[in-house]
Amino acid sequence: MAMNPLEAGTPRTKGATRSYKTDEIRVHWDATRCIHTAYCLNLLPSVFNVEAQPWVDLSGAQASKIAATVRACPTGALRYEGSENLKEEEPDDPTTVEVRPNGPLFLRGRLHVKGPGGKAMAEEYRIALCRCGASKNKPYCDASHRLIGFHDSALA
Repeated sequence: MAMNPLEAGTPRTKGATRSYKTDEIRVHWDATRCIHTAYCLNLLPSVFNVEAQPWVDLSGAQASKIAATVRACPTGALRYEGSENLKEEEPDDPTTVEVRPNGPLFLRGRLHVKGPGGKAMAEEYRIALCRCGASKNKPYCDASHRLIGFHDSALA
């Protein structure tokens, strides 16, 4: 799914987080972390569909498939909580860093994000960190690299 460059750096909602729930799973979406990679749309369009209102319909698949799709989200914008029958997310081991061509760093694993002075900002399993310097949501990527035409010639 191609992103309109005007959407980069701008969450689609005014509130940062929306939740969607069934008896088996609760899915959280944080618009401030979503950079529209479309992993969810491509992996499970019966649940994640930006043409529908609401865009998340948990009745479209089994909770285990929804959880697997949420775990594929590289930014951590999608997260889930499971019921007794659904295993909670665990961090990847070992921790990995994927340098996206002309884009952010995708990190997976047991991550401790610290700000200036060592102040804890977050404990995460999946994040996308800004590499271009233009994000308005630093240290997280907000897709501003698309607006400014960031190009990493070292990876060419």
